[in-house]
Amino acid sequence: MKKDICIDFDGVLNTYTHWQGEDYLFEMKDGCDEFLKKLSQTYNITILTTRKPHLVTKWLEKYNLQTYIKQVTNQKIPAIAYVDDRAIAFNGNYDKLFSDIINFVHYSKIQPK
Repeated sequence: MKKDICIDFDGVLNTYTHWQGEDYLFEMKDGCDEFLKKLSQTYNITILTTRKPHLVTKWLEKYNLQTYIKQVTNQKIPAIAYVDDRAIAFNGNYDKLFSDIINFVHYSKIQPK
């Protein structure tokens, strides 16, 4: 039986840069289709987003990705993991968590080496 995993929409599946309105969903990020195809072979994928789920569903259909997705929701569901471009993992140490929060830099702002 497949386990559930939640994937954020903006910045993970699309090329989100900054808010441009609820109807502007950006283009698909390179490699997104292959990633979802591969992941869906092992997991039930839920798209967890603050956007209106029906708009994200239409976006998935535009790129023929809907077959890899179990559901789109704006409510947190039980899952084995959550993938988000702005997530900070909690490892049980509040001092490290505090440091990670105040020093957070989005991956798009980091210069490649």
